[in-house]
Amino acid sequence: MKDVHTGIKNSQCDLLMSILRLQNIDDFFEMGVAIEEDHTLQNFGDAYITIKVQSHGFVGHNDLWVTGNAFASFCRSLLALEKSLSGEAVLESISPKKLKLRIRSISSRGHLAVEGETGYQIHGENGLYWHSVSFGIEFEPSQLTKAVKLPWVQRCAG
Repeated sequence: MKDVHTGIKNSQCDLLMSILRLQNIDDFFEMGVAIEEDHTLQNFGDAYITIKVQSHGFVGHNDLWVTGNAFASFCRSLLALEKSLSGEAVLESISPKKLKLRIRSISSRGHLAVEGETGYQIHGENGLYWHSVSFGIEFEPSQLTKAVKLPWVQRCAG
């Protein structure tokens, strides 16, 4: 059944409400996810992702698509990173340069960081303009432990 306001199926709404948030004081990275579940569509299984980031005074927001296979690999890598506190989870958008994301170990003592770039092209009245933000935020491992319990991580990693 679809939500009358968003047109998104209820199961997708449940996934979308689960926001991954990694933060360090005032800096944060947020990612919301909706998985396309309509078998009749070409992008069945792909993930629609909403990104919000604030890093050392820079702020950005983006909405984009990621292939289902890339997203499942990212979720599996998040689980592995949470268990070992080594390695990385990488995610890139279908459209070039809209998202490059890495959540990774940054020391042998279990310190973690989320880093990346997100952007999109704006069509102005007289030209095209690229808008983007690059970010890097260190965060506590307990935040990753909380993140891997999100329904979409568990579902897509399985």
